Amino acid sequence: MLDWGKVAFFWAEVAQNFTRNVAMALTAIGTIAISIVLLGVFLFLRASFDTVMKSVVGQVVIAAYLRDDLKQPAIHHLTAMLQADPRVDSVRFVSKKRAMMNLRQRLRGQMNLNVINTNPLPNTIVVHPVDPANVPPLAAEIKRQPGVDIVNYGSGVTEKLLRAEAVFSAVGLSIIVMLLIATSLIMYNTIRLTVFARQREIRIMQLVGATRWTVRWPFVFEGVLTGAIGALIGIAALFAAYRSLVPKLAVNVPFVPFSMSSVPVQHLALELVVVGILVGMLSSMLSVSRYLQTA
Repeated sequence: MLDWGKVAFFWAEVAQNFTRNVAMALTAIGTIAISIVLLGVFLFLRASFDTVMKSVVGQVVIAAYLRDDLKQPAIHHLTAMLQADPRVDSVRFVSKKRAMMNLRQRLRGQMNLNVINTNPLPNTIVVHPVDPANVPPLAAEIKRQPGVDIVNYGSGVTEKLLRAEAVFSAVGLSIIVMLLIATSLIMYNTIRLTVFARQREIRIMQLVGATRWTVRWPFVFEGVLTGAIGALIGIAALFAAYRSLVPKLAVNVPFVPFSMSSVPVQHLALELVVVGILVGMLSSMLSVSRYLQTA
């Protein structure tokens, strides 16, 4: 049966930890809120950047121009081989005749192609990859196939976008790690100061038989509450900024997908709350554990 007296005592201890040093508690909450805001901004930008990458790089195709002497059975063999590759989403063969017809339609009214007696366009195999990151190696493999003359996939633009994504991910991960370390250190010192302020009471509790976890739990829950409050404040600030700034960005920068549909806002908010709680809890556990080991 649940002992409500112990529950009331436990939460009284947690409340006392909060009110004993209000300035340090507010500092820890504010630090977590700022870290959550910065982390949320980065995650939002990352989600938007991923959407841009999928819409731009995801449309990249590999065009393999074939030699004129390549026979039809060899073309079927090459097409079947590419279709069997798990990195390939779709394969489409465009004959010389079809390519010329498409060119005539695109240039209708702009250029008279009737003066051309021969068809200079090659047979082409158009390959759409599943993952844009597979475009360069896949294009290199296609280039080595017999009968392939030229391979074109906009290598300069595609590779620059892929490098930009890799750099953005690395820089973002470093920023996240530094923010979490700085926040954890502040939380650690805040809880440690609270422990030092109550070291006499803790010593008395230990002398009367209180276990380490009995001493530790109020401080751990203090860290959990601090992290949760800081995360909620940060999320509230992010949501206010999102509601006021994103519509303006959507109008002024229409090519960047700042919209509710492109970014999972609710999922992002849940992740930020979990991060805040984990940072507060782990910092508190480490701080109290180190004190109990040295006491």
